[in-house]
Amino acid sequence: MAARRLSPAARAAASLSRSAIDFQNGRTAYANLSTWDLVRAYGVFSVCGIRFVVDNSDRLLNLGLKILGSGAIKAILRPTLFGHFCGGEDLETIRPTIARLEAAGVGGILDYAAEADIKGEEGKVDMDDSLSATASSSTLEAAPVTTRKGKALARQYSYHTEARCDENQKIFETAIRAVHGVTPDGFAAIKVTALGNPLLLERWSSALREAHSLFTMLDINKDDQVTFDEFRKMWAEIFVDVDGAILEREFQEFDPKKTGRIDPVAWLTTLDPPKMRQLAEFCKEESPFGNACLDAEEEQLLDAMRTRLSSLVKIADELGVRLMVDAEHTYFQPAIDNLVLGVQREYNKTTDRVYGTIQCYLKDAPRRNKLFMQQAEEEGWVYAAKIVRGAYMYQERERAEKRGEPDPIHDTPQDTHDCYNAVMRDILTRQTVQIGKEKANLVVATHNQRSVEQAIQLIDQAGLTPEDSGVAFGQLLGMADHLTFTLGAKGYKAYKYIPYGPILETLPYLIRRAQENSDLMGSVGYELGMLRKEIYRRLTPF
Repeated sequence: MAARRLSPAARAAASLSRSAIDFQNGRTAYANLSTWDLVRAYGVFSVCGIRFVVDNSDRLLNLGLKILGSGAIKAILRPTLFGHFCGGEDLETIRPTIARLEAAGVGGILDYAAEADIKGEEGKVDMDDSLSATASSSTLEAAPVTTRKGKALARQYSYHTEARCDENQKIFETAIRAVHGVTPDGFAAIKVTALGNPLLLERWSSALREAHSLFTMLDINKDDQVTFDEFRKMWAEIFVDVDGAILEREFQEFDPKKTGRIDPVAWLTTLDPPKMRQLAEFCKEESPFGNACLDAEEEQLLDAMRTRLSSLVKIADELGVRLMVDAEHTYFQPAIDNLVLGVQREYNKTTDRVYGTIQCYLKDAPRRNKLFMQQAEEEGWVYAAKIVRGAYMYQERERAEKRGEPDPIHDTPQDTHDCYNAVMRDILTRQTVQIGKEKANLVVATHNQRSVEQAIQLIDQAGLTPEDSGVAFGQLLGMADHLTFTLGAKGYKAYKYIPYGPILETLPYLIRRAQENSDLMGSVGYELGMLRKEIYRRLTPF
C-alpha cells in the first residue's frame, strides 16, 4: 500500500507543528506512569549508572544466587529490575503492560528473550537467554569430518536439542498469536538461534562468506556485478573446462531474469547447499570454497531450521502479524540474512510481513542494506527493515582480535551514529517510497534523540504523514520513555520492545544489553534528570 502524501501547504504546516515536539517535557513523557514507576525507574537507573555494577552484573547476579538462592533473588528482582525492564513472566502477566502502553498510543513488540552463542573451539553452545529452564546445560559436541584426502572439512554434530528447537518454535508461535490477540498492530520478534543449531549457523555463514569471496573473484572490475564475459573468463581459471551450453546454463541459474549480470544477493541466495556442492565439483583443485560446503547431515539440519522459520512466518501471515527477525553475532548473520531473504521473497510480495535487521555499528551495514533494497526492487517484493546500532560490540571485537581478523565494528561512536543516519536516509529516500509506490516499512529502533529527530525531518521532507509513512519508532521497555511516549502522543507509530519470560531466564538478556550498549544503561544522566524533575513536580504542592 502506498503512503499518503501531504500537499506542499499541508507539509509546511505539519513540519512547523512537529518542529515544536518537546522531548524534554516530563509531564507529557511520563503522563501514563505512576509516581511509583518513576521512583523505581530513578532507583534502577541510578544503580545501572554505576560502571562497576554494569561491568560486573553477571558476577554479581551469580554471587547473589549462590548466597541467597533463586527464590530470594527473584523476590528482590521482580518488583525492581525485572519489573522495570520486562513486561511479565508469561502472556497473561504482560497484558497490563500492553494495556498501559496502548492507553498512551504506544504499541508492543513481544519478544520471548532467547538466543544461543558458541563458546570455545570445542563447539559448546552458551544458551545465555534460553527458552527452556534447562537450556543453559545444553551443549553441542563437534568432531572433525575429514575429506577423502584426509583434511579437516567441517564439524560433525551430536545435537541432542533439535526437540528443544521445536519447543522454541511453539513458544514463538504462542507469541505471534498473543500479538494477534492483545496488540494487533504490534510485532513479534524472533531469533534464529533459537530455531536451529548455532554451530550450523556458523558453518553456513562461513560457507556463504566463501561463496562471496568466490563472487569477488568473478567480479573482475569490482562493480558488485558479474557479467557473462567476466563469468566466462574467471571460470576458465578456477573451474574445469565445460562446453558453452553448460557454461551459459550455469550463468543463467544465477540470472533467471536474463539481465546479463549477477549481483551478490542473487549469487548467495541461489547458492543453496546442493548448488554449492555441485559448483565445487567443477573446481580444478581443492579450495576454501569447496571445503566450506555443507555435508548432507548439515543440509538436513539447515532444512529443518528453514522449515521452522517458514512455519512461523506462515502463521504470522495468516493472522496478519508482522515479524521482526533479530540480528545476532556477525558469525551467524550471513546465514540469518540468507534465511530472512528467503521468507521475505515468499511472504513480502504485497505487504511488510517480515522485517530483517541491520546493525549499523557494523562497517558493512550501508552496503548490505543497499543490496537488499536493490534485490527487493528487482524481484518485486516489499522491503522491510529494523535498524539498530548493535548489541554485541564487546564480543565482536574480542573475537576479531583473537582470530587476527579486521574489527567489523566502526572505530568511533560518531562513525556508528553517522552510519545509522545514513542507512535510515537510504531507506526513507529510496525511489519506491519517493514515488509513492510503497511505504518506508522502517522501524527506527534507537534511544538516540538526534536519530529520532532526523527521522521526523526525513518524513516531513518526503511529504509523508506520521500515520501512513510506514515509519515506526521503537525503544526498549523501561528506556527512553521521553521519546516513546512523546512520539505516541504526537501521532507517530511508537512501540516498546517488550522482553518477557521467567525471571532468571530473561534477566541475562537485559544484563547483556547493559554491558554492551552504554547508550542504554551507562549514560543515564539525561533520563535521571528528567525523572528527578517530574518526581519533584508531582510531590511538591507548588
